Amino acid sequence: MAGISAFSMDHRITPFLRKTIAAILLAVSATVCGHASSNPGAPVQFTKIPPSSPGGPTTMGSIAGKITGPHEGLKLVLYAKSGRWYIQPYADHPFIAINDDSTWSSPTHLGTDYAALLVQPDYVPPFIVDKLPGTGGGVVALSVTEGTPPVWQAWWFRLLAVLLAISAMLAFYRWRMHRMARQLNLRFEERLAERTRIAQELHDTLLQGLLSISMQIHVAADQLADDSPARVTLDRAKQLMSQVVDEGQNTIRGLRSPIQNPDELVSSLSQIPRELNETRVSFRVLVEGSPLPLRSSIRDEVYRIGREALMNAFRHSHAFTVILHVEYAADHLRIVVEDNGCGIDSSILQSPRDRHWGLSGMREHAEKIGGKLKIMSRPGLGTEVEFRLPGSTAFESAPSGLNFRWLGKFHHRPNEEELTPQ
Repeated sequence: MAGISAFSMDHRITPFLRKTIAAILLAVSATVCGHASSNPGAPVQFTKIPPSSPGGPTTMGSIAGKITGPHEGLKLVLYAKSGRWYIQPYADHPFIAINDDSTWSSPTHLGTDYAALLVQPDYVPPFIVDKLPGTGGGVVALSVTEGTPPVWQAWWFRLLAVLLAISAMLAFYRWRMHRMARQLNLRFEERLAERTRIAQELHDTLLQGLLSISMQIHVAADQLADDSPARVTLDRAKQLMSQVVDEGQNTIRGLRSPIQNPDELVSSLSQIPRELNETRVSFRVLVEGSPLPLRSSIRDEVYRIGREALMNAFRHSHAFTVILHVEYAADHLRIVVEDNGCGIDSSILQSPRDRHWGLSGMREHAEKIGGKLKIMSRPGLGTEVEFRLPGSTAFESAPSGLNFRWLGKFHHRPNEEELTPQ
């Protein structure tokens, strides 16, 4: 498991995975120890168990154990199961020596199961049986255990394999997301470069040509007498040309996004009144939360939505106060533009005009990047435009909700009085 900025993989094992592996190792150790001391209450115990195997005359291992109860004068007999039970290690050596410290060990042919019988000294063990004898008739105690399974059949190995497979899938997912993010960023940079090129060409050709035409119209109008019928037409042409030039300049400003760094959203939006040479309207900016860097693939779209909302407020609302409120939260980015102007007619809100950066254009671009646009307005009571974008989409990296709320206490939060137009 690896650590989404913008998505590069960290090859170090996370603390969670380390703890999981440690727990598995402890469980394995406990399982092995418990398995090695099978039947702990029986007088005969196993301390070393051979692997589980179908068996055969040439497959050998070793087995060991100890006697926990009184065993003076008693003998030990071993069996290994390979379809049937065969005495170990050889038919002509049926008894296993018990050491002075009550331990025992012996070579053995491999089998699927193993058995140790504590018997009377005069007991005659059968060499091959289909079923082990029970206690009594010379058998004092009996212990049976399964052979140690191969590592790949152990539960802890399978669990570890599953965890590693999940880790590999998550690592691949993060690598894939990192690659996709890098491709999107490259496309965004290409789009930005192309837009800048178009803006430069418009400025150097079309806009300069319009300015030249406007100057010629001014010269022609000045040469006419005040009572000339053509002067009215030229004055109207001058007015229309001035509007076209202003619209062209605003369009070029929009194409040339001023956001070059991720943290310039608020400062860039704050410059819009200066672009419009707007001095009559009171403009306030409120920032809530700690500013976070926006993803390069969406920050230009966010700026354009906020810019269009502010442009509409300054141009069409006839407001005395416009407020820009930007909220940085752990789970969302929220931009609100509020004015106390004339409001928007409900018919326009329900069927907005199809303009590229009008109301419908703002909604389309908000939906394209995964955001939501909400417009609340009543004629004569002003307008509020709210744009909200999920934090996972908006920010390059976001702090945890707990840390973010803690930091938020130290940042300015607007109250109702500050939001009331003066």
